[in-house]
Amino acid sequence: MRILSVENENGVSSLINTRFNKNEVLVERIDSINDLLFRDLKGVDLILVDMTHNKCIQVIQFIKQKTKIPVIYLTERYKKNPYEQEIDDKDFVIHSLTREEFIKDIFRKVEELKEANIVSLGICSLEEDNGIFRIGNDILDLTRSEIAICSILIKNMGRVLSREDIVNDMCAKGFDTTERSVREYIRKIRSQFKKAKINPIKTINKKGYMWILNKCENE
Repeated sequence: MRILSVENENGVSSLINTRFNKNEVLVERIDSINDLLFRDLKGVDLILVDMTHNKCIQVIQFIKQKTKIPVIYLTERYKKNPYEQEIDDKDFVIHSLTREEFIKDIFRKVEELKEANIVSLGICSLEEDNGIFRIGNDILDLTRSEIAICSILIKNMGRVLSREDIVNDMCAKGFDTTERSVREYIRKIRSQFKKAKINPIKTINKKGYMWILNKCENE
């Protein structure tokens, strides 16, 4: 999971990085709004804003115009103007009144996002943030790119995705890939599932790929 923290000096990024495994959750610190303006937000799961009141509002205005990434922000004032009432949305913007509340909101949201990225299919489970696909107690030998493709196909279960569709979705997750690479990734994924006598991906001639397995079961 990737988090951006737009913060003043002595912000929360260092604290959060000590709380979580950096292979699972990584917080990148941004010192100014200008840094955010030119930052590629692909693959970012959460944005934190810990600045003065006016700067907080400016940053959130920019984020809402550019992306749907959830935001948690800390500022002393609360609902002193109509715009703050407009931006407070539990699904998108969480306003913390104190630093203690801010940190609790961050930890809660991180756990919520991590749980949302775990998919259970019977005895199979996909943990995208950890880069793990399990069949029972066995972990498949898949790269993070291959795990990401599994996640994309599963979230579109029953729908045919072209290689171009998959490339675009991979790009949104922060992976640079090509249609040729997608074909090779699919081949590798199939070879891993074949060991468990499972074939979860169907090729639709001249159209693309479709995930057809909604549940893994013991034979």
